[in-house]
Amino acid sequence: MKWTVLIIAFFMLLSASATGQLDQYSTSTAGGAPTPSNPTSPESLGLQTPSVTTSQMAPAVQERSQGLMKADQESAYAAAPQELTASATGPTYTQMIVPTGTYAPNSLYISYAPQTIAGCNLYANLPLWMKTAGSGNIWFYEWYPNRKLITKYAGYVYYPGWYKRWFFADVPGWHILQYYCNGWSNYAYVYVYGPRGYWVDPTPNPSPQPYPYPYPYGQSQVITTYPSTGHTHDLFRSSTSIGS
Repeated sequence: MKWTVLIIAFFMLLSASATGQLDQYSTSTAGGAPTPSNPTSPESLGLQTPSVTTSQMAPAVQERSQGLMKADQESAYAAAPQELTASATGPTYTQMIVPTGTYAPNSLYISYAPQTIAGCNLYANLPLWMKTAGSGNIWFYEWYPNRKLITKYAGYVYYPGWYKRWFFADVPGWHILQYYCNGWSNYAYVYVYGPRGYWVDPTPNPSPQPYPYPYPYGQSQVITTYPSTGHTHDLFRSSTSIGS
């Protein structure tokens, strides 16, 4: 009996250790970006792999020169299927997953509101809809499948409301998205379908502009943080503002 209890306790310890390792993401930032909480992995949340978004989405010509755009609620909800529009607490796709013990007044949706979990193919573009509760600098965070954190300064907004930017699927696997604007947003989870082990540099040398995150009014700061070393690489710097 004693050995049975010990064996069960041993496997429970192994399971807890494995779960903890799944949730170890980088949270190191630089350049004044607020430090985020460690996000919960899709595996720990028990998220099922979502189906691929079928509609062909891509930034319009005028949107390719902007990293952050003013939007409205009608546009954010326009493409949502009726079952999602009618029930924001419906299937897994609309779960509001927020940082534990942290103030999260802002909202982030993927493809359309109120969806927070989506799937797409490699190299696809998906719109991100951001509902801010106030004004301030917007920092955007993206955790890659290898737990690496990419932090980008998206600009300054003068008024609360709806804003839009684009997600580009450059690496297969789960991506976790979040932003900060005088408070955190919920997490958005995106599963990118594609051949495993295939890697596309998410921060290519901007020539002449970084795609798919070009910025208006000059270039903006992009900071890449490497969890294994803590080193950062500042690609370019300037400022943007929305709503002025």
